Amino acid sequence: MTDIKISAADLKAIRSCPLFNGMDDGELAKLLSFEGCSIRDFSAGKMLPADCMLVVLSGSVTIEKLASDGRYLLMREARPSEALNVSRAFAAEEDISRLIAGKNCRVLFMDGSFVTAALKRGGSFAVNFAEFLVGRVLFLNKKIASLAGYSASSRLTMYIEDNASIQDGVMQLRLPCSLTDFAEMLGVGRASLYRTLDAMEAEGKITRRGRNIIIKK
Repeated sequence: MTDIKISAADLKAIRSCPLFNGMDDGELAKLLSFEGCSIRDFSAGKMLPADCMLVVLSGSVTIEKLASDGRYLLMREARPSEALNVSRAFAAEEDISRLIAGKNCRVLFMDGSFVTAALKRGGSFAVNFAEFLVGRVLFLNKKIASLAGYSASSRLTMYIEDNASIQDGVMQLRLPCSLTDFAEMLGVGRASLYRTLDAMEAEGKITRRGRNIIIKK
């Protein structure tokens, strides 16, 4: 077993992650003492290991995906309490995405040995882990169904639903890259994306301000 130092802020972020729902202090402390569990700090711009499941405790982590031309495109930014790389605890294949500390961040890492031991032990973590994976499967099925229609509108709508957030009482989305790169990220033509954005704005569904998109109800 390991002894990791957990601050009150760390504990709050951990408890806010769905993987740790319903755990009392004793159960959580015992779980986090398993081998393969650690807390690490990263300065902005540093690349994080991609072979472990992780939970963002503070700061932010940007997720970048390898594009067809060899560049990495910014997909989105993960914030505290979000679990990432859940499948990497078991998958042997190299991932085509990478994780970068967007701001100074603190992260809880859990490798395959930790996850295996926690699942064998059972209890709240095993149930939460199963529910989390089922949620991811449902999300991916919905995304696949949306992408299967090859519609720029459906792909953009799905992206907005998944990534928009409320800021100052307004639902909005900041595009992670240029429209050319964003079209490639969505798997649609640049012209189709422009037409879709123009149509949504003409219908009063959105307002564009550079890379910022205001979503109207």
